[in-house]
Amino acid sequence: MQIITLTTDFGSSDPFFGIMKGVILTICPNARIEDITHDINPQDIWQANFVIQSTYHYFPKGTIHVCVVDPGVGSTRKPVLIKSKDYYFIGPDNGIFTGILEKENVTDVIELTEKKYWLKNVSQTFHGRDIFSPVAAHLASGVKLDSFGKSAKKEDLVKLLIKKLIKHKDGYSSTVQFIDHFGNIITNLPSDNVSGEMHGSIRNRSFEGLVSSFTEAKQNKLTAIKGSSGYIEIFVNKGNAAKVTGAVIGDTVEVKYCL
Repeated sequence: MQIITLTTDFGSSDPFFGIMKGVILTICPNARIEDITHDINPQDIWQANFVIQSTYHYFPKGTIHVCVVDPGVGSTRKPVLIKSKDYYFIGPDNGIFTGILEKENVTDVIELTEKKYWLKNVSQTFHGRDIFSPVAAHLASGVKLDSFGKSAKKEDLVKLLIKKLIKHKDGYSSTVQFIDHFGNIITNLPSDNVSGEMHGSIRNRSFEGLVSSFTEAKQNKLTAIKGSSGYIEIFVNKGNAAKVTGAVIGDTVEVKYCL
């Protein structure tokens, strides 16, 4: 049974992700479909990039990951299939796979040009249904990789211009790469880089840490913790750090005295 995951910005109130499942199961009835999330912020390719790079490796090897956050649907942006040593990734070439290209050993990139593996009537607004879902289903059914289109170069794929972590003598300049449902601010500073006490600032608001649990932090105080994603997070105990600071993805987070 082939696993296919879905990550989209379609939300749960519209039928779009359900339609994608129907297309997949019509072509490959034995597919096992798992939802990662359908609540990516609309058109937020930055958030999509973080979510897919943070979750894909928790699935068994051979899993097909379909990610559809596609503000350029119907334009000249390319639909692609990326194969790494252990996984497949299908979606628009718009930067959502930036983290995958950095983390995974990519062996093949296919631009999806073979229309026999698409639905017959392709809309300009729903390639998740008409291109990405049928390609995933045919791949799960055993269609060979090179049947889906022409080979492309990994180096030619679109990549987001993500700020790099900068190390200083007394700490780091890091970046907000994700804000979760609770308003926790996830930086790009790996937790393994930090031990002992630390403090810092974001948008002129100071924080301190590290605590070992959310409950250790004083209420209404910005505090740092080693998050489950493997990065330093800034949070407010029983509060919302993003609302308190006004932080957005891409903001700078200064961290001092990392011991």
